[in-house]
Amino acid sequence: MAMAAAVVVVGGGLCGGLVALELAALGLEVVLLEGGGPAATELSYGLMPLPAALPWLRLQLRHGPLGLRCRWLRLHSAAEPAASVPWLDRLPLPAAQVEAPLFLAALPAALAAAGVQVLPAQVRGPLQRGPGGWRLVLEPAPAAGGGARGSAADPGLEAAQVVLAAGGGCRQLWPALAPGLQTSWAGVLELAEAPPRGLCWPAELTVPRRFQRPALKRQTLAPGPLAWVVDAGLVPSADRWLAGQISLVGAEAALGAQAPDTPQPDPAAMEERLRQGLSGLSPALAGAPARYRQVPVTFSPTATPLVGPVGGAPGLWVLSGFSAAFSQVPQQALRLAQAIATAAADPVQ
Repeated sequence: MAMAAAVVVVGGGLCGGLVALELAALGLEVVLLEGGGPAATELSYGLMPLPAALPWLRLQLRHGPLGLRCRWLRLHSAAEPAASVPWLDRLPLPAAQVEAPLFLAALPAALAAAGVQVLPAQVRGPLQRGPGGWRLVLEPAPAAGGGARGSAADPGLEAAQVVLAAGGGCRQLWPALAPGLQTSWAGVLELAEAPPRGLCWPAELTVPRRFQRPALKRQTLAPGPLAWVVDAGLVPSADRWLAGQISLVGAEAALGAQAPDTPQPDPAAMEERLRQGLSGLSPALAGAPARYRQVPVTFSPTATPLVGPVGGAPGLWVLSGFSAAFSQVPQQALRLAQAIATAAADPVQ
């Protein structure tokens, strides 16, 4: 017999974790399915303006430390010689950061304390709705060292409300989310050792004055060839340094995260492009010892994330497609949880 839950959240990253916490705080029974696939959350810079940190302060007061830090950042522009940048623009600026590894490490305890049941399982798509609600067919989540976690003979899960927060897996579970939700590939370098302090001085980290990634993703509103950009940044995150990021979009890129028979971009070629782009920030980064990592990242071509009920699918909700996830997700997760709680209290759907 299938298990039953009031609300099932699919996805154990930033979106899924925060909306599950908010739903539990509203008194709902929540099951979170953690699929164990590549997560964009882990490789995020986690940066945000100081005002965007206020929801994180609220979350930390309720759930304990989640990795929030105050930082000083320096803006750079490869197109502008340093001598041409006004003196005031060279001063470090205050910012906030949620260090992604610390957040992901703290999340399981926060979910357990909130009463959220976490299952290591993936959902076989597309989703199906029956007379009693949604029925989810579960498959064991892959283990870190290969193999699978959980039972291969899982009876499944039934729920009146389902939240899609699985990043690149959302479209597989509900294909109608396309073209409003697309997938790109993002890559960063994890440096083997801390970079010379002068690369960020007088700040703690450096990021581009103008990111090229938003304009690149807007190009996907019309079909086009593969294209990539490098937004050169250097950011500490927990006990590591991230140098990046390269973003790849295009027809093949959008399919790569969804179709098993479509390979992801060649990591060696992507790393070479990234290192070439980083050389504008510092020639030393072009050859620095590092591990290259890339993950599929969902986005909205219009820069408007998908948040709310899915049309024509009562009880199905989506939380995905953010361009500045750590800045936006806490508030959006709270609002979505409130909407779901209202819907769950209404027996007529």
